[in-house]
Amino acid sequence: MPTFFSFASRTAYLSLVKVINVALVSFGACLPLAHAVVAKSAANSVSVPVSVFSTYPSSELDAQCNEPESRCEEDSITPDDFVSALKATSYITSLQPYTENNDYELLIANVGKMSTQFAEMTLQWRGMEINSHIVKTSTKEKAGSGEAREHKKFEYAETLIKQWRDHAVHEGIFTAEFLYRALDASNYEQDLAVPNSFGQFTKLDTQLFADPFSGAITRYTHPAYEDALVDIIVYPFTHKITKDDRTLLNEQLDTDLAKASAVAQAQQLTLTLSSPAAPYQVKGIADGWRLGITAESEKAPTLYASTYVFRKHDKIIKIATTFPTDFSDPLVDELIQRVEVPKESLLMKRVRELL
Repeated sequence: MPTFFSFASRTAYLSLVKVINVALVSFGACLPLAHAVVAKSAANSVSVPVSVFSTYPSSELDAQCNEPESRCEEDSITPDDFVSALKATSYITSLQPYTENNDYELLIANVGKMSTQFAEMTLQWRGMEINSHIVKTSTKEKAGSGEAREHKKFEYAETLIKQWRDHAVHEGIFTAEFLYRALDASNYEQDLAVPNSFGQFTKLDTQLFADPFSGAITRYTHPAYEDALVDIIVYPFTHKITKDDRTLLNEQLDTDLAKASAVAQAQQLTLTLSSPAAPYQVKGIADGWRLGITAESEKAPTLYASTYVFRKHDKIIKIATTFPTDFSDPLVDELIQRVEVPKESLLMKRVRELL
C-alpha cells in the first residue's frame, strides 16, 4: 500500500484524539505521531527504534561452520563491531544497542574461523521472531595480527551487515505488511472492503498501522471542505469473543474520551459532550455506540468530533468524523452497511487462548 499523503502528520491516536488533532492542524497545534507507519523498504532506511543484542548461535548456524577437524569460534567478531557496522550503513536511523523495551529487537549470533565468518541475524517484534537470515563472508586474505587483525574483523562485520541489509530491504522486513504476514495477523489489504466513495466523500487512502493490534485506517475527504474528514479504523479487540458488546463498545469510547480530555486540556480547550456515549442503531442492521464532543476556545473556531463504534467478527469498526452527530448520523448509516472486515486471524486466536 502507498504511504499516507498530506495527512500523514495529522494522524495521532487511534481515537477521538486523532480527530481533534486533525482539526487543530488548521491553527498549528499538532501532536506527535502515535501510531506511525513503518518506513518502506524502498527508502533504504528504517526510522523505527531497533534494539540490538548479541545471542547464542543456533544449531543451524553451527552446522554452517563447524567441521569435525576444525571448529568455529563463537563471537569471533565482537558485538560492538557489528553495532559499529550497523551504524556505518545508516540503514537503521534509530539504532539502540543493548536497550530493552523497543518493539523491534535485532539479535546477532556470530561464529567463524580464520577468514570465514558467519552471522545469523534474527529480527523479533515484541519477543516474537519474524525473520532470521544467515550471511557469510569468506576471503583468502589473512587477518594478520594486532590492530590489523581487529580492523579486518570490522571489515568482515561490515560485509556481513551489508549482506543482511540487502536482504532486509529486498524482503521489506521492517514494513507493516511484512509484520502482519509474519505474525499471521489479519490481511486487511485482501479482506477489508470499504467503499471508494459515499455521499460527497471520496476515499483518500487505506493504510496499516505499524502495530497489528491497531489494524488499518481509511480516510475520506470532502471536495469542498478541507477540514471535513471521515476515518474508518478497523482493529481487533483483545478480549474473548464472547465478551458483552455493550461493555466492549463502551470501553472503546471511554478510552477515547479520556485521551481527548487530556488533549483538550493541553491545548486549553473547553471540552463538552454534545452527544454523551449511548447506544446507536443503524436501521436495525448494526448495533453500536456513539459519542459526540465539542472543543471550544476563545482564540479559535469550535471543533467537533463524532465517533461511532461497532463490532463485526472479532473487530471493532470505528468511524470518526470532524463534524457534529447531526451531520454524521446519515453518513454513518450509509457507510457502516458497506464495510466488510477480516475474520479472526491466527494471531488473535493464539492471543485469546492465553486470556
